[in-house]
Amino acid sequence: MSVRVHPADASRWADLEALFESASATRNCWCMWWRIAGNAWRETTKASRRADFKALASKAIAPGLLAYDEDQPVGWVQVTPRSAVPRFNAGRTGKPEPGADLDKVWVLTCFFTAKSHRRQGLMEALARAACTFAAEHGATAVEAAPLTSGRALQWSDGYVGLPGPLERAGFETVAARGKARALMRSEPPK
Repeated sequence: MSVRVHPADASRWADLEALFESASATRNCWCMWWRIAGNAWRETTKASRRADFKALASKAIAPGLLAYDEDQPVGWVQVTPRSAVPRFNAGRTGKPEPGADLDKVWVLTCFFTAKSHRRQGLMEALARAACTFAAEHGATAVEAAPLTSGRALQWSDGYVGLPGPLERAGFETVAARGKARALMRSEPPK
């Protein structure tokens, strides 16, 4: 599979929208779950989350990357500074290591792959591209909290990432986070 990866900026909104509308998991969340802290999530709607995410795509630094097969959007990864995802930082599985600079350490919080392109290496390609993108914007490290359970995936379990593709993309396990998750990190070469 030959994939191209691009920042999901305002010029690619229609493609991002088409990809997200293709599955209930993404069209309901709009990749805002980790960005909205605590009980504030209850005050949002699908429409408000979509509008908030569209506003993010219009900022100077895109909130993530889109993968394309030919001209078709087939994958997504949210890559952003930790400071932008307070719910991720507050959770047991995603909490930062002590002393982490929340503006310099970026995270991969959400992956989505079109059904037609699963099990073809897209998560690894997105993770590699996300690390490059983050480094170009000043990140000193990129982290993820993938699902490590050996059980079969159900529904959208893998949206947080999986260890195999992340390891192949250069991530290493930093800490175990419960029975089913780990904190993994990739640092740019020095």
